[in-house]
Amino acid sequence: RRHVYAYAASSEDTNPIHLEVSCVLHELASVGFAQKRFSQSMEMLKAERTILETLEERSHNERIYQARFTNLTWSIKCAKEMGDDKVATQFSNERMALKKSTGQKSREKPHHLHSDSVTLQQKAMECRLLARKFALEKNDSKIKLTEKLYNHEKLLARLEELGEEIKTASPGPMKQAATQFRDSLLLWVDQPGMRSPVLTACDRLRDVLRAYGVQVNDSITSRK
Repeated sequence: RRHVYAYAASSEDTNPIHLEVSCVLHELASVGFAQKRFSQSMEMLKAERTILETLEERSHNERIYQARFTNLTWSIKCAKEMGDDKVATQFSNERMALKKSTGQKSREKPHHLHSDSVTLQQKAMECRLLARKFALEKNDSKIKLTEKLYNHEKLLARLEELGEEIKTASPGPMKQAATQFRDSLLLWVDQPGMRSPVLTACDRLRDVLRAYGVQVNDSITSRK
């Protein structure tokens, strides 16, 4: 529970309680998706989206945009799993429109990182790469158990290094995103249904990195 609410805590938020609720709804949607309960997952995503749209009317900030973008991404996945291509296309169009409108705002007000945040960004990218690899290969029978254990220990070591980097980084969206990412991974990495939540955390971090102009191109892997 503490890890879930870490996603919502920020002194810049005008209504953190609502953000906490939206975060919990997204985590529930991720769990439902992992359990192949797509209808329930979609209901959670719809409830989350309603809160985020209300918050956006009151305050425009990077965190709300990131949450909305990730919500639409998972809504597309859920709709496709349910066989509703029409709804999936609708969500895809909404995401494209959101990206265009925010892209225009980003050009008007470019992001800048402190020098220590650049180091944090690089460390977070390393952890994200290892986390995706670990999640995607977790149930792959072709990968040897010894290699999986090695990747697990390597990921935990990198998360420890990321934690140390977070302590010295300047306050800001990058530090907040890295903290949320690390907390989510520590919460899920040893759980049986870790794949979907870990990939969700990677998606959230990817959206923040892209907001800072970092090119993040994830390879497409077939669903196990």
